[in-house]
Amino acid sequence: MPDLPKLTIDHDVFLLRHGETEWNRYHRIQGRKNSDLTERGRAQAQQQERILRTIRPALGPHGLWASPLGRAQETARLAFAGSDFSTDPRLAEISCGTWEGTTHEERLARDPEIVARLDTEFDIYTSGPGAENAQQIGARLRSFLSEMTAPAIIVSHKVAIVVIRSLLTPDPLDCSLVPEQGSILQISGGAVRHHYEEQAAIG
Repeated sequence: MPDLPKLTIDHDVFLLRHGETEWNRYHRIQGRKNSDLTERGRAQAQQQERILRTIRPALGPHGLWASPLGRAQETARLAFAGSDFSTDPRLAEISCGTWEGTTHEERLARDPEIVARLDTEFDIYTSGPGAENAQQIGARLRSFLSEMTAPAIIVSHKVAIVVIRSLLTPDPLDCSLVPEQGSILQISGGAVRHHYEEQAAIG
């Protein structure tokens, strides 16, 4: 598993994973391709909006950001309750090359030798032909984070959030560390806090 150089920033980051999509339900890799939010996914974005009502008033000036991909844009419109937000292409999900849109069975049939070499869930997203690697997604997300001038609330994606977490904390590139859909992950000075509706837990 590659180690990305760590980054220290002065501002809090709040990370929202987009709501459940149709492809999430069928375990298809999405990458840069898009799949619409399900009814449950829209409800998860509305949960995030309710959590943000308790967070945003205490933040002072802050930025609202989202990935350009449709599922993140729809989540942002709901979670930000109609507030204007900025879109940055560097917040997009990792590009998974020719594996985008595929299930495990389809990848196994198409590229059995590659699938046999996979060690971790993170490898699934970086090992398909033409996929972006950890250093590439790390570089673009580091570029975005380095430009932050205020606390930021960001709607992004599973792997992108795992990479941001690894850049800003001691944590490794581990897909099990992604926040649940419908929750919010806060990173403050390298420490992590999970916000859930009507409760908070330290992670």
